[in-house]
Amino acid sequence: MSRPIYRPVVLIILVAIHFGILFPRMNSRFPTVDEVAHLPAGISHLSFRQFGLYRVNPPLTRIICCLPAWFTGVEFDWRKADLSVGQRPEFSVGVQKLVEDGVKLNSIFVMPQILGCLISMFCLAIFYFWMREVLGECVAFVASCMYVSAPCILAFAPSIVPDVGSVAFGMLACQMAWRYAMQTNIERAFIAGLTVGLAMLCKLTWILSPIVVPVIVFVNLKLLGNQFYRNCNSKLFDFAIFLAATLLVLNAGYLFEDVFVPLGHYTFCSEALGGSEASVSSLGNRFDGTILANVPVPLPRNYLLGIDYLKMEVEHKMWSFLMGEWKFGSWPHYYIMTTLFKTPEPTLLGAVIGLGVLIAGIRRRMVEPKVISMFLFLIIPAAVCFASVSLQGGFNHHHRYVLMIYPPMFALAAYIASPVGQKLLRVRLPFGKKRLWSFAVPLAVTLAVLSAASSLRVHPYYTSYFNTLSGGPENGWRLLGFSNIDWGQDILEVDRWLKAHPDRRPLVMDIDYFGMNGDLFDVPTSQPPHLPKGASIDEVRRSITETQWWIISVKRLYNLPDHPGLEYLQQIEPVERIAYAYHVYRMDPLPERPVGDETGR
Repeated sequence: MSRPIYRPVVLIILVAIHFGILFPRMNSRFPTVDEVAHLPAGISHLSFRQFGLYRVNPPLTRIICCLPAWFTGVEFDWRKADLSVGQRPEFSVGVQKLVEDGVKLNSIFVMPQILGCLISMFCLAIFYFWMREVLGECVAFVASCMYVSAPCILAFAPSIVPDVGSVAFGMLACQMAWRYAMQTNIERAFIAGLTVGLAMLCKLTWILSPIVVPVIVFVNLKLLGNQFYRNCNSKLFDFAIFLAATLLVLNAGYLFEDVFVPLGHYTFCSEALGGSEASVSSLGNRFDGTILANVPVPLPRNYLLGIDYLKMEVEHKMWSFLMGEWKFGSWPHYYIMTTLFKTPEPTLLGAVIGLGVLIAGIRRRMVEPKVISMFLFLIIPAAVCFASVSLQGGFNHHHRYVLMIYPPMFALAAYIASPVGQKLLRVRLPFGKKRLWSFAVPLAVTLAVLSAASSLRVHPYYTSYFNTLSGGPENGWRLLGFSNIDWGQDILEVDRWLKAHPDRRPLVMDIDYFGMNGDLFDVPTSQPPHLPKGASIDEVRRSITETQWWIISVKRLYNLPDHPGLEYLQQIEPVERIAYAYHVYRMDPLPERPVGDETGR
């Protein structure tokens, strides 16, 4: 009887640890730039059954997270909700609420953030049970420990952005597709389709999953020795059931909004769908006058329009930042670099060693087909998502777009402790008996502990995590920007600093949060002067007559090319740091020159 009791206890302990790490962050985390818009979008879905707000992301995660705010009657001014094609009204609606409430806005995000944590715990449970079923208790425990303490998971779990939800439902879809590959039948094909539909309702990065998942299934049927070609008709019928279930869930998530409307009835803002002259101000449809204009679209209206808007953003490009350099456009290696910077080194090392163990085990025919199958379902969809985000071009902003790569990394790192790893990773000790001793389990556990230690070093400021080799969180601003280091999550820390230092005035502020600065905290502030690249900070010090206290987002410390900015602040050291997202500078005026002293000495 002890074994059935032990298993759920292990998961309960892991979930409790995960929540215990996340809970302090919920008390100090301010809604990020995107969350300010996600909340009104989620409430609009629930209140008006319409999906025009935040159409660039499917609605499932925010619908789940926004339920408490909807039940408690949180209200927004919907007069700015222009749902026209090519518009992003969710930010206008959300910022209006931010202007009204200031830092008190945080109170209506507490329960939505708790539900975000619950989604992360759901993801942990899926991961743990799948690993335990295929690889055993030890491997499942090590892999889950890495998930529990992963900085990028901890950074975005207590939020209503869809990235962790995408990982959770994406992993559920991969697991259900794997189960179908293990035993093909209509019921499992239908369930796999339902879960793929849920993943597609979380994030557009799963848009290729109705194609990718069946391909992996067919590869696995061959791997498992299934006589696919002898049962081709039944498998094609299973695929039809899978695809029908996927579309059913996707459309149901949008309440079957304008499904099967002919393609010619749409107007688009991207050149890909609207034609070469299409733009936000000049909509079009490149399919007008073609045979495709009469083809009914089996997708919800705002799902298709969300794809259209993202294509428009990619076509028009944006500024991106990497390793101290701004670029108008993107780098194909951007997300490789963010992964190297924002993943604990022991996790990276463990994934490499685990991959080596897996490959060596496969070559020696030591790995069971179901284990190979599981890794295919973990790795290939994550790789496709990673590649689709990396190669789309246009701009690079957020490492959170590729969080799906972490479950395969954790599984590979934990695979070191598998029976195959224990057989391959053995040494003969120079003392004692001459038997070979396996260091696989101690190595896997050590890597998990070191990964957790690296992550917890920045507790609770996981958004700003950078590993030691990249310079640590203190220097992350030199490498990456946007939500990789400061997305407004530490606004409450600025508020606490202001209340703890009422004597440090006058204030100069640029926190890069909707341009609000002091208005957010109800304190008077001024804007810092912007100077060209290479300008001396003494130009600023000559222009002031008293000591000033500057609070500056670290994202502002590099000028855009040929643009004035705040790069001159790199010439001095901050006197304090607020979390890792803001620097505090003491700006003293230059002493007056003695009469006749032309050198200023």
